[in-house]
Order: sequence, then structure tokens, then C-alpha cells
Amino acid sequence: MSDAGSRGIAFRAMREPDLAMLVGWRSAPHVLAWFRDPPKDVDEARARYAERLAGEHPTCMWVVEVEGEPVGYVQDFPVASDDDLAVRVQLPGAVGFDYLIGRPDLIGAGLGTRMVAAYLTDVLLAAYPDARWFVACPDARNAASLRVLGKLGFEQRQWIQMPGEDYADIVCRLARDGVHRLLPTSNQSC
Repeated sequence: MSDAGSRGIAFRAMREPDLAMLVGWRSAPHVLAWFRDPPKDVDEARARYAERLAGEHPTCMWVVEVEGEPVGYVQDFPVASDDDLAVRVQLPGAVGFDYLIGRPDLIGAGLGTRMVAAYLTDVLLAAYPDARWFVACPDARNAASLRVLGKLGFEQRQWIQMPGEDYADIVCRLARDGVHRLLPTSNQSC
């Protein structure tokens, strides 16, 4: 488990018992707007995500906890592991990630910004020591997600259309050096 200390946010690897919660989150109206094709039930989720849960897939799945309570989900992957995405993103060595807040009562309260900052600094920097870029590709209509990424210093780059998607995504990128400015600083002096 990775703990973001003063942010009160922790990340732990998703496990099979978490799938019911993930199915519920992915089926929630506030999530369906941005993530299509949710698993219909735990059995479908188990089949879809078995390789990821077993560590046999390039995508790592995480449960986000705030003060010990599960509140959301994040996943990361080398962009090169998805040929369609790699061709569109055009950033060799990039690591992609997706995120969602599962609990609708926590939307609009600043959690997304804190969660993504903690994920970048506490999980992705260590998990991908050679990554030059971190990339999220939210739906172009998802103003809240674009705001979160903008607050953290992500640049909006090209618009891309992934196969099977009805709407364009925007490639948002942050250089590894930009993540370091998100690290918590100590207020102590010498």
C-alpha cells in the first residue's frame, strides 16, 4: 500500500473482493458519462480483469482510499502496451493512467486533484523510474477532469479518436520533472 501521508489518501492493489465495488462504481451515472461499457456483474469483471489482478497484464489496478475508506479507482499502464494509443499519443516512454471517484458525494470537493497528485508522486514515480511522461486522456467533454489535470500542470495536447469511441479524448501530458513540484514540502527550517 502506498500512503500519501498528509493528504490522507492511500492506494492499494485491487483484489478480487474489490470487484463488486468496482462494478458499482463503473455503473454509477456520474462515471458512465465518461467510462463506457462497464462490467455487468462481478463474474464479468472477474473475467475481464483476471490477468490484471494476477499481475499478468501491463495494466495495474488500484483502489483509492481516504482515511481507510475506498472512494475510487486508478489504473496505470505503459502507453506502448496499447498500440492504438501509442500511435496517437506519440510520447515514447510515457505511462498512461485513468482515474475515477466512485462515490458521487465526493465529486466537486477537490478530491480529484489531491488524488491524482498523490498517485503521481506516491505510486507512478516509483513504479516507473524510467518514465519520461505521464499521460491521461479524458473525454474532451469532461471539463472537471481537464480542470484537475490543468491544476496539476498537465498540458492539453492533441485531440485523439480511439477506435469504438463516440467522442474525442484530449491527450494531457506532464513531464516527469513536473511531477516533482507536486511532492509535499516540509515547512521545517534548519
